[in-house]
This record gives sequence, structure tokens and C-alpha cells, in this order.
Amino acid sequence: MSVFADEPRWARHGTLWGHLISDESLEELHAAAEAAGLPPRAFDLDHYDWPAAARADLERIGMRFVSSGELTRRLLASGLRIRATDRPRARRHRAVQGAQALGLESVPTDLVVGRRGHVEPLPAMPGAFRLTRDTPSGDAVIQATDAVGEQAAQAWITRVDAGLARRGREPFVGQALVLPIGRV
Repeated sequence: MSVFADEPRWARHGTLWGHLISDESLEELHAAAEAAGLPPRAFDLDHYDWPAAARADLERIGMRFVSSGELTRRLLASGLRIRATDRPRARRHRAVQGAQALGLESVPTDLVVGRRGHVEPLPAMPGAFRLTRDTPSGDAVIQATDAVGEQAAQAWITRVDAGLARRGREPFVGQALVLPIGRV
């Protein structure tokens, strides 16, 4: 196994977080994350974020723990690293591909089609929303900054699901972040 984890030291959501990477392939990384029980939404373009409480699960699958510096060196050497300066472009590319796959005319600010990966956090911006649905039959979980964002999210998921139904496909599964036009 060429999957590595660093020690959790980044505080967020009331816990400390570490990173999980592969120096071989994303397929290997996804398999290790699944074996450790990490949620697919924990994937972030080239790594998984893992909470301190998941350490025993990572140890159970034989995870090799290294320093943050060593983790970064291995990820850079693998060619899988998406540098901080390239992340916005990588997210936009993912959103464009997802919009094309869904048959959307407009591209959301950030979009993940499927259960693996997550969009950026919802900013405190009037009319913005972040929507998640993890199963075709599940309800969409909507985070919105206000009633305008809530209504926009409801309209968006209704429109996307209707378009998919016309194409004989199941309802949307994934995450979308939509900021009001002119605010991107």
C-alpha cells in the first residue's frame, strides 16, 4: 500500500483533521478511504480529510503515518498534487464537466456529480445556496443564506431533476454551490 496519512492538526468543526493521500493513484486512495470507513464526501481533489476520531480505523487497515512535510513531498512526487493556486481552476473544470454530464445550460459555481467529493463552503452572501443529495430517492439538504437562496435551491433541484428525467436518468446525486450571478 502506498497510501499515507499525516497527524491531525487542522482544527475545524470541533475536531482536528489530517490528510490521507496516495503516491500511486486516486483509485488506490479511494479504496483505502473506503476500507477505513471515511465518507466519500471527505475527498478533496487529491486527498481525503480525516477526523482525529478515525485514527483507529486508519490503523486497522495498516495506514502508514508520516509527517505533513513527508506527506506533501510524496504527493508532489506522485504527480497527483493539485497545488493551492490550481485548485480554483480544478474545481471549475470539475463543475463544467459535471454541468455537461447533467445537460445544464449554466454551470454552477462549484459542482460535484456523485457522492465522492465536496464543493466549497457556503459563503455568507445573499441569495447563495449549497445543496447536497446523496441518493436519488433522498431529500436534498439545502443550506441557504436567506429565503431567496432557499427558493433558488428548490428551483435548481427541480429543474435539474426534470431535465434528467426527460433524458431517462435518475434524479441528481451530488453537491452544488450556486452564488448569485455577478457575485462569483
